[in-house]
Amino acid sequence: MPTTLPQTLRGSGGALAEQPLLIYVNVPFCNSKCHFCDWVTEVPLADLRLTPDSSPRRRYVAALVEQIETHAPTLGGLGYRPEVMYWGGGTASILTIEEIEAVAGALAARFDLGGLVEATIEGSPESMDPGKLKLFRAAGFNRISIGVQAFDDARLRRIGRVHTAEQAERAVRMAADAGFDNINIDLIVGFPGQGADEVSRTIRHAVTLPVNHFSVYPYRPTGGTVMRRQVGRGMGRIDVAEQLRSYDHARDLLARHGFEEYATAYFGAPRCESDEVYYKLTMDWIGFGSGANSLIGTRFLLNDRGGLHRFSTAPHRFDSDTPASAPHLTRHFLAQALTTVDGMDARTFQLRTGRSLRAACEEPAVRRMLEQINRRGRLIVDSRGIRLHRDDMASAYITMNSVDLYAATEQPGG
Repeated sequence: MPTTLPQTLRGSGGALAEQPLLIYVNVPFCNSKCHFCDWVTEVPLADLRLTPDSSPRRRYVAALVEQIETHAPTLGGLGYRPEVMYWGGGTASILTIEEIEAVAGALAARFDLGGLVEATIEGSPESMDPGKLKLFRAAGFNRISIGVQAFDDARLRRIGRVHTAEQAERAVRMAADAGFDNINIDLIVGFPGQGADEVSRTIRHAVTLPVNHFSVYPYRPTGGTVMRRQVGRGMGRIDVAEQLRSYDHARDLLARHGFEEYATAYFGAPRCESDEVYYKLTMDWIGFGSGANSLIGTRFLLNDRGGLHRFSTAPHRFDSDTPASAPHLTRHFLAQALTTVDGMDARTFQLRTGRSLRAACEEPAVRRMLEQINRRGRLIVDSRGIRLHRDDMASAYITMNSVDLYAATEQPGG
């Protein structure tokens, strides 16, 4: 049932004074629907590719500003102070300068952003230019995450990307020239038919760029994507053993160049603060926009993906409001946390969800998931919490993806 932020906090105890907060802004627009991408499967292509001069896109940006203006006073009154900010999607860099200024201006006017330790914006190479990058820096972004995915033009075409390898490299160098010294690039390994030679070429080229952090995602064959349908029709094959070899090879190459793995898919320093929040529940977060979720005062709030038009008509309301202790959310939280070296801390879990980690793990659905994970890796359970043996994190993640265990409810990171 739709709810508003004040309603969901009534009786929840709210936040403590000076509680840190992550602000997430969702931009549900892209220049294409990539064949591998499971973030926008629910978004109609016509909505995904809305142009800046279209009425629905103008209404969405106005609704985003309205949502920020509506909820910021409530959050501030409860003691929340932004410490991390992340603009994702979709493709955040697809916004025009005018759209960026409208949203960034609303945030700066309603929140005290002086305490931000990290502010990340996601970008795709074809939607970036020097002027826009300078605006990002002027708006307070100190980190950028660029969706490169591959440095091979044939691979980029096969996976549905609309940029070239040359554009990807140029985007990274433009970001550095604009003053970004904290740059992440996303890469994917383990595609059907992708061999070790291609993985080697990708990583060896990537480490020559001015990049300090890499997100190297094992390909995830999620239902509803073009590539998953292609595999179902016999156009390629998912070889889990080969995916594991590809990931291990990428990890070894990055380690040789000084990039430490601190969670499955994440390499480098400093760590991505927003991923630390989402994966380990280190603070509450507010998600603005269609497709964004929030964890506020032990409540999990969600605006459905693909609900752009509904969101634009009532941006102050959320499509769903669920106790953060719900078993399906416990499964999601643990599935994410177990990809990190630290896993899920018991005290932190109780603070964010209002329920003990031990009791949550006794839920039948949660217990079944943990049993499946334990068959693929060594679970460590003690007074601190629950985590996987470091050597088993990637193999457990990749093999679990092959059976579609993880629910796709997380927000982008990297």
